[in-house]
Amino acid sequence: MKGWVKVFLIIVAVMVLAIAAMAVGFSGQVTQQEIAHRFITANPLSLSQVEAFSQYRSCAGHDHRHPTVQTGTIEKTPRSMKHYISVKPEFRGTVDKVAVFAPFDGKISNIDNDRGGPGDQQVWLTPDSDNPASPRQWQFIFFHVNLDPSLPKGSHVTAGQRIGSANLARGPERATDNFDMAMGFTRPLHQPAGDEVFTHMTPQVLAEYAKYDITPEKLVIAEEYRDAHDCPVVSQSPAGPEYDPGTIYFSPQAGSGEYVFLKGISRR
Repeated sequence: MKGWVKVFLIIVAVMVLAIAAMAVGFSGQVTQQEIAHRFITANPLSLSQVEAFSQYRSCAGHDHRHPTVQTGTIEKTPRSMKHYISVKPEFRGTVDKVAVFAPFDGKISNIDNDRGGPGDQQVWLTPDSDNPASPRQWQFIFFHVNLDPSLPKGSHVTAGQRIGSANLARGPERATDNFDMAMGFTRPLHQPAGDEVFTHMTPQVLAEYAKYDITPEKLVIAEEYRDAHDCPVVSQSPAGPEYDPGTIYFSPQAGSGEYVFLKGISRR
């Protein structure tokens, strides 16, 4: 073997080992400092358009579980570990009325058509950090939004910038009153971990919710309670291209009592 080939192979091997070592080094359990980080500096929603939020671990919609950032394990039984955002009746079926905003300075890290298509997207946003090269990143996730077409993957966004609107023209009737948001944490060699959204809001943002009597504590169902009270599920997924046959769906009324309404908004 020629000398230059040996040198080339050695360089490649060193690079591969370095990348592998870096991946392992960044793959550790989520730290308490990372869990406590409050980086949501702007409200991702206009609360004047919102009626209620489903609780974390509710029986609303469908099963949505990931390993939690606290334990690294998936909780026992089906539950929705995100928040459905129920909008006011006048916005039902619209695609361009309910605004969504960047919750921090950061970038659009991923765009998924969310089993629908352009106009019905899952959008992941990553906050700016002091170490932009680190693959350990928080992710704020919108589901079922119509992203501004001027914002492709990788676009930088600023806190409070309008990035699109909720797609509420979904379901069998092509009209619904909800979309959703969640929180994730990504790191090498692991699937994304999940966490509550509201625990990562700054006090200034939480104060906006407090005006409507919405607090992080009210928006969480205890793990122990959910473990003891299973969510009722349907035998097969609903029909339609936006529904995933591999997902566990809950009975339509299963989570109706697990919403927190904004103060001054009456239950329908």
